[in-house]
Amino acid sequence: MNHKEIIDVANKLTNENITQLINIFSDRISVFIGSNNKVQFSGELSKENPACLNGAGIQINLEYCDKKNSFVKEYKEYLK
Repeated sequence: MNHKEIIDVANKLTNENITQLINIFSDRISVFIGSNNKVQFSGELSKENPACLNGAGIQINLEYCDKKNSFVKEYKEYLK
C-alpha cells in the first residue's frame, strides 16, 4: 500500500477498529515515556489489555514494572 491508500483506510476505521488493531500488534509497540540525564523511560503495552475504548477516545495501557516493582527499585533515584 502506498501512503495515500493507508490514509484512506485509516480514515474509514472506527475507534473500535483502531483499538482492535493496536491489540493485534501490541507486542510490536514500545511507548517513550520520558528521560532525564541518565535514563530513557519506555513502556511496553499491557499483555492483558493493551488498548481499550475510554469514552470517545482510545486508552493505551502500559506496563513498566512487574509485581515486584523492579522498575521502581531500579530507577527510584531518577524518578524524582
